[in-house]
Amino acid sequence: MSPWLANPAFYLAATLYGLAGAALLAHLAGTRRQVPVVWGLRFLTAAVVLHGLHEVLRWTDGRGPFSGIRESLSTLALLVVLAFLGVRRVRQRVEVVGAFVAPLTLLMLLASRAPAGRPVGHLGGALIALHVGSVLMGTAAFTVAFAMALAYLIQERQVKRKHLKGVFQRLPPLDVLDDLGYRCVAVGLPALTLGIVTGLFVGVRTSTGGPLAAWQQYVGMGAWIVFAGVLVLRLAAGWRGRRAALGTILGYASAVLVLAGYYLRSGRP
Repeated sequence: MSPWLANPAFYLAATLYGLAGAALLAHLAGTRRQVPVVWGLRFLTAAVVLHGLHEVLRWTDGRGPFSGIRESLSTLALLVVLAFLGVRRVRQRVEVVGAFVAPLTLLMLLASRAPAGRPVGHLGGALIALHVGSVLMGTAAFTVAFAMALAYLIQERQVKRKHLKGVFQRLPPLDVLDDLGYRCVAVGLPALTLGIVTGLFVGVRTSTGGPLAAWQQYVGMGAWIVFAGVLVLRLAAGWRGRRAALGTILGYASAVLVLAGYYLRSGRP
């Protein structure tokens, strides 16, 4: 990768993600003025452009998302913020949820640049591309769903305590957060399903295995079961609101645990 251009793009994108998160958090925590929201979205948009440039430069240098978990995390971070901006185009008044999305994106981006303990070769082939791509798309949708679920629980707490000012006035209504969280899970689950199925074939082809890989597969299946349960119970039993939000958070925590396992394993010498 050409460091003279790629490194500045990375650090500027990270800085802008931090500024976006700070601006949106400031609006959520205090002022009702729209200036922090406007600047937060501007920072977020500029960060996406620089982040996209960084991704292109990595791809041209042969360090795309199929090279390893760290490279995949950078792509995942970009997909997360693109998914959030896409949701914002569909529904208004969700900008402030970016206060949760931007820090998660920044964390993923920074983690992608942590030094690896051992080199990881490029994994080629359509099957691996399909596996990695579907997992990244599913996790990006789940990340936005997690942000909506977190915002839902905060908003619900405000309602129960009858704090109908401040944060209550800045967060979207409960039904909007619940609906968007459901839609994101509905988009992410088919992608995760494809990722799990193709992952089984990839594991056989690359001869991966061992105790760590085994527990990651079980936890990944657990995440799938939780997310599938959230959808099925919503459709069959009207499972909405707080229970759906908690289920989404639990499923996302399981998915993050799987990523953390791969991340730590890739750092071993």
